Formats: sequence, structure tokens, C-alpha cells
Amino acid sequence: MAQDDKSRSGGFPSLKAGSTDPDAIADYYDDWAKTYDETLAAWDYQAPKDAAALLAPHLAPMAHILDVGCGTGLVADALSRFGEFHIDGIDISAESLKLAETRGGYEKLVCHDLQKHPLPLEDDSYDAAISVGVLTYIADAEALFRDLCRCVRTGGVIAFTQRTDRWESLDFAALIGLLESDGLWTALHISEPRRYLPENEDFADEIRIIHTLCRVA
Repeated sequence: MAQDDKSRSGGFPSLKAGSTDPDAIADYYDDWAKTYDETLAAWDYQAPKDAAALLAPHLAPMAHILDVGCGTGLVADALSRFGEFHIDGIDISAESLKLAETRGGYEKLVCHDLQKHPLPLEDDSYDAAISVGVLTYIADAEALFRDLCRCVRTGGVIAFTQRTDRWESLDFAALIGLLESDGLWTALHISEPRRYLPENEDFADEIRIIHTLCRVA
């Protein structure tokens, strides 16, 4: 049985369905944490590497980066291929954060519900933020983006991914444009849809992923 179809006490029905209930999300990823990396590798999950490659050209050496929804630390591993950076992570899953700590790629890890704002982070404290595979679980992406623009300094960059089904149903193109018209950021790059979890039969070619990069105004 696929990992995302397993029944979890207090969890949600599948990875494809997702959830915005904080307790369900925490339960789901706490339960999955120990086998998460192995399962994602089997599904040929390339999003952390692709997001890191998009972000890296905009980073100075030793830049301060916030990994939003860092999970077990795949994004920090991907970023490490592009240079040395100061990376902090924030995530709702305590068990995932324990594994992220063992990787050694983070300077600080914070357990926090990303739907509760403001995030427990200082204004203008980061040169960049990156969020990969997380926005499925955020009921109000606009509120999160606005708070990330608070945490990332002027001229810094924010990279994030969104599934094509959510992108369309939540009209992410309009949301990006709204924040641009409000003077919070400028969109630098919106990718064509890419394969997301090609070896997972629930996703395959039906659901793809879009990578976006914005510069904080």
C-alpha cells in the first residue's frame, strides 16, 4: 500500500487530498517522518533540487535563508550543492524536525504552525525564503506570503512551489499579481508545469508542479 494511502490516527485520507487542519497535518507527517526520504526518492521527487537551482543564482555566499515547511531537510541538502549558506527551518511536524536536525544543514529549527501569523521570526531577518511542497496545506496563502515579505529583507527573494490543481483552483496567478500590485514583491520567474511525483500513481502526469520566484520590494 502506498504511503499516502495508509490510515493514520487523526490524519487525512491521502497525500493527494491534503488538508489544512493543523493537527491532521502534524499527525500525518509525524507518522511518515522515518520513511519520508526513502518514499520520496522512490517517487522520483525532484522539486527540492529544482527549487534550489532556481533560488541559488540570487543568493550571495553565506546568505541567510528560511526553509518554510522544511520537513526532514531535503531542501537544505539541495541548497548545499550550490554553496555555503546560513539556513533556518520551520515546520509543524516535530518528528520531521528531529530528523532535519540530524542532517546538520540547519542553524535553527522552529516547530510552528505555518497558518499562525506572524511567524515567530524577526522582520527583515532573511535574505531569502524557500517553500517546497507546502502550500497544499495552507488555507490562506496570501497571509503567509505577506508575512514572509516581512521576514525577508527588501531585495531578497522568495521561492515557492504549488501543485497545478491548486494553482488553478486557488488562482495563484491572480494572487501573485495582487501582491505585486500591493508593492510587496515582483515576480521574477513562473515556470511551466513540471513533473511532481512521477512514480506515484496518484500524481503521475495528472498533477504537476509550478515553481515561482519573487523579489521582495
